[in-house]
Amino acid sequence: MLRSLAIAAALAACFSNGSAQAQAAPSAVAAPEPARLAAATALMERVMPADRRDAMVEQMVRPMMQNVRDTMFNGPLFADAKTENPKLVATFEGFMKDEFERSIAALKTSMPAMFDAMARAYARRFTLDQLQALDTFFQTPAGRAYVELAPTIMTDPDLMAVQRSMMTETIAGMQQRMVALTDKLAAEAKKSD
Repeated sequence: MLRSLAIAAALAACFSNGSAQAQAAPSAVAAPEPARLAAATALMERVMPADRRDAMVEQMVRPMMQNVRDTMFNGPLFADAKTENPKLVATFEGFMKDEFERSIAALKTSMPAMFDAMARAYARRFTLDQLQALDTFFQTPAGRAYVELAPTIMTDPDLMAVQRSMMTETIAGMQQRMVALTDKLAAEAKKSD
């Protein structure tokens, strides 16, 4: 059972901190043209207004993290643990809750940098005319509806079901691979003694 909880802890760390670990060192890129950067920054402000960014993070990330948590705690890793040692499960559940809260806080803290990076990315990819056309679209009723509803798309029941299915498959395969890795590491450790 402890092995299962260790595997679950590794999985939780992967799911909750994946965005922080995915960051790579920036490569040298040309600075975007100032007019395009200004237009892209204005567009990002329209699409992700500063006063709504934290709420948008909450709308997008918290339900997905809850989906991860539910999938893990309702899966085979915790089936036996729930009856054998509920206190261990409760401790692990508290750990996951804390990790998810840390991840959400880190994401909120990184939003200004993410916002600036997205503006530069848009400025490099879209012409000034395209950026202005996008800005015009986001001022229309359909554009405003998109801005309002887009953060909720990933929490749609159909998408959440697909996420749970993918996580269940990943967790099942990960459990077997982690057991094999643990056995291999133990064997390697014995060889070096």
